Amino acid sequence: MNQLFGHEATLKKFAESLAGDSLHHAWLLYGMKGIGKRTLAEKLAGLLICDSQTGCGECHACKMLAAGSHPDVFRLGLIEGKRDLNIEQVRGVLSFLSLSGAESDRRVVILDDAERMNKQAANALLKGLEEPSAGSVLLMVCSDLERLPATIRSRCMLQPCAPLSDADVGTVLQQQENPVQAQYLDLAVSLADGCPGAVGCLQDEPTARALLEWQDLIADPARADVGNIESWIRTHVKTVPHLLIARMLAQAVYPVLQGVGDAASFKQRELLQKALLDCIRWPGDVVRHSLRAGPALLACILQLRSALKAI
Repeated sequence: MNQLFGHEATLKKFAESLAGDSLHHAWLLYGMKGIGKRTLAEKLAGLLICDSQTGCGECHACKMLAAGSHPDVFRLGLIEGKRDLNIEQVRGVLSFLSLSGAESDRRVVILDDAERMNKQAANALLKGLEEPSAGSVLLMVCSDLERLPATIRSRCMLQPCAPLSDADVGTVLQQQENPVQAQYLDLAVSLADGCPGAVGCLQDEPTARALLEWQDLIADPARADVGNIESWIRTHVKTVPHLLIARMLAQAVYPVLQGVGDAASFKQRELLQKALLDCIRWPGDVVRHSLRAGPALLACILQLRSALKAI
């Protein structure tokens, strides 16, 4: 099982509740995508089914959990290619929670992508939260708390999960089965923004090299060579994650925005802020409005250059 970083306080809180026989039947772990919430849920499940309730990793129960074969632990998440979690999937969860344990006196469900439940699925889960079966524990993982109905949130133990420190991000990236190469580690940490899961693509060396090239091209957005930028976009925009392209662009502009002096008019500041916001929104706009990614990005950059030169 993967080592846990950054969420030790939650693990301790859960262990103390378990030891004190005051464990809530439904925990909602929420926070940014890519910070290790799923790994945390697995660790909490380990405490519940471990023979010694310590998550030792050595007992028969812990070994079955690590192998994904423990009969008292059920995992559910969004199926690739599907837009949401449906009612039949949630009914499967509730049916499992109503059973008696096979190897222990508990049944544990790890429900990932909880915010992707459709309305019917959420309504079905609500009944299970209102009438929990004895010994059942639901561990929900959520990246967008506001998408979950308030009725569900109010019946769970809400546990916020914060982004990791840069040191922890670096450690996670180095300890993966396919670690980020040393020459790209600083870049990965800076782009991760506390979420190591967001920069897994840097395990791929061509992607890492492309992002380093992008960083050089936009180091000074106001004076960047538009021809070189357009060439980079044509070559890489289909393979490099859009979120990281936009994040790197924002990182290059933030110091300029913070250093804008009193000489800049309100209108000039407003235009720069809008141009930067359009760059940040670009990945989502491509999806929402079915835009061609390359031309849309180039238009954002040209608008940003114009706003920067006007100051």
